[in-house]
Amino acid sequence: MKQLLKTNTVLTIVSVLNTIQGIGFFILSEQLTQQSFPEELLSGGGLAVGTSMHWPLATFCIVLGIITFVTRNIEVNSAKKLLQGIGLAYLFFLVSALIQQFSTPVNVPIPALVTLAVVVVLSLVSSSQK
Repeated sequence: MKQLLKTNTVLTIVSVLNTIQGIGFFILSEQLTQQSFPEELLSGGGLAVGTSMHWPLATFCIVLGIITFVTRNIEVNSAKKLLQGIGLAYLFFLVSALIQQFSTPVNVPIPALVTLAVVVVLSLVSSSQK
């Protein structure tokens, strides 16, 4: 049976999503911080701290984008293992973001939640296909 989601295609999609998300976290770090945190947490240097904390997240996303891009043509079984790892890691990331969204005053941006969910589904579905 032909694979519905080819591993190299999914790795390419994941790499593009991660890179775009990382660039967005970097360019829009101040705006994202203002949208994510209540005003009382942003005063007294909170905005600067929140903004600077988006930069390592941006770097991580871009690095993962680069890694998935350069590995997109590896052998299929290895690619499936990589996608399974990415899917599980992003599932953990998604659950953590949802817990934060519903149990703290932090407002996790909906585009970030959607991106996380898309990466989880694409990665896990593609990695489990025969």
